[in-house]
This record gives sequence, C-alpha cells and structure tokens, in this order.
Amino acid sequence: MKGKEESKLFLLDLPSLIGISGFFVIPFLLSFRLALADNSIMWRFVGLNNFMDVLSGSSFRLAMKNTGIFIAICVPLNMLLPFFMAMLLHGVTGGKKLFGVIFLIPLAVPSGSVVHFWQSIFDLNGALNGLFFRDSPVDWLNTDYARLIIVFIFIWKNAGYNMVLYLAGLTGIPADYYECASLEGAGAVRRFFSITLVYLMPTAFLTLVMSIINSFKSFKEIYLLSGEYPNSSVYMLQHFMNNQFAAANYQKLASASYILMIFIVLLVFGLFRAQNKISRNL
Repeated sequence: MKGKEESKLFLLDLPSLIGISGFFVIPFLLSFRLALADNSIMWRFVGLNNFMDVLSGSSFRLAMKNTGIFIAICVPLNMLLPFFMAMLLHGVTGGKKLFGVIFLIPLAVPSGSVVHFWQSIFDLNGALNGLFFRDSPVDWLNTDYARLIIVFIFIWKNAGYNMVLYLAGLTGIPADYYECASLEGAGAVRRFFSITLVYLMPTAFLTLVMSIINSFKSFKEIYLLSGEYPNSSVYMLQHFMNNQFAAANYQKLASASYILMIFIVLLVFGLFRAQNKISRNL
C-alpha cells in the first residue's frame, strides 16, 4: 500500500521534475562545460582560464563592486525603514489592511510601467527638470546621482512587502507578554529589546533574505532604466551579463554565472549560520 502511494506521488511530481530538469538543472550543468571551453562551437578544454579572465576583467570587477555597494545600501534600508513603518502602523487601531494594500501596490506594478514612470521624472526632459531645473536640465540617470535614484526606486518598490511581514510578526506576539513584563516593572525600552526584538528575529531574518533576493531581481528595472552602458556608478552584473550575451561570449557569461552562484551560496550559508548562532544565544 505504501509503495502504491509513493508511486502515485512520484507520478504527480513527474511533470514538475521534468520541467525543472529541462529548464534549470540540465542547462545549468551544460553551462559548466561551456565555462571550461575556449568557444561554444569547437569545444576545447581550457580549464579555469575563463574564470580567471572574468575575475581579472575591469568590467566584471566594476559590476561586482557596484552590485555589492547597491546591496550594502539597499538591504539595511529595506529592513530598517519597513520595521519603523510597521511599528508605527501596529499602533494604529484601524485601517491596517488598507495601509498594507497601499504599500504593496508598487510591488504589483509591472517592471515596464515602473521604468516608464521613473524615466518620466528623472529623464533629461522629465518632470524634475521641468519643475526645478528648466534653465539648466540635468540628465540624472547619467550622473553619479543615478545610484541614489535606483536605491530610492528599490526601497519604493520593496519596502511595503517587508512592512507587511513585520506587521504579521508583531501581530503574532501575544499581548500577555507585554502585560506580564509591565507588571514586573519592565519599561518600554526593556520590553522592546526583551520581547519585540526577540520574537521578531525569525521575521527579521526572513526580511533579510528576501531583501537580498529582491536586490538581485531589481537588476531588470536598473537595466531598462539606464540602458546597456550606463553611468559607471550603476553598471551592475545585469549589464555585464547582457553585454556578454549580446557579444555571444557565452564562455565568460557561463563563468560569471558560476562565480555569482558561488557568491550567493556562500552568502546564504553564512546568513543561516549567523541566524542559528543568534537564535541559540537568545
């Protein structure tokens, strides 16, 4: 009986397994073979030369640097600002669902609409120049201000999602804990650090992981917003990948993909270890 149930479950999972294998696993493994070749037609093994070429290239190093700066700025902001927004909204007696829907609207807007909207503001002929810099218009997306613009757009689009996660975490903390702490003489600061932060730790870790994932997913908007060869301050990995694909340099593209994968795996592994260590100490 147990064997029949397992067979049925396997048959139900088979279409998904075929799809995942055909579109993800097999191409991923084949790309590793391509990363070890000198070209994609007459395959000749060259070892780790492609990886060395990518790591030594100035364009890849610039893309990694800008991507790291972007993540280092966006992830903390996308955790702290939604947290304070959730704390303020948690104290509101009514309208929480309405505010939650309003803050989630940017997440539901298609990428093309997002790009068109912000281009109409920050473009050379955009609304910002038309209102404040009519005499000396600035091409904001081609200056060093471009980094601040893409950070602002990222927070605008993703902060609402994290705020909803924090609100759910705050709602899940029993009110009895705060009442007991108050009866024992704990002040607002002590209750915040001993109860709120402790019980929000799993939610905070979730928002951290989601913020990192969303920071990588935002490269689509950045690429559409700034073009193939943007200002050097916003030249991201998405630009490097797309430019290598356009140049049919699939060996470097595959090598860069594996380097990025190793970086992400090590980052997530380190985050999980840190989260387990913090949880044991609480």
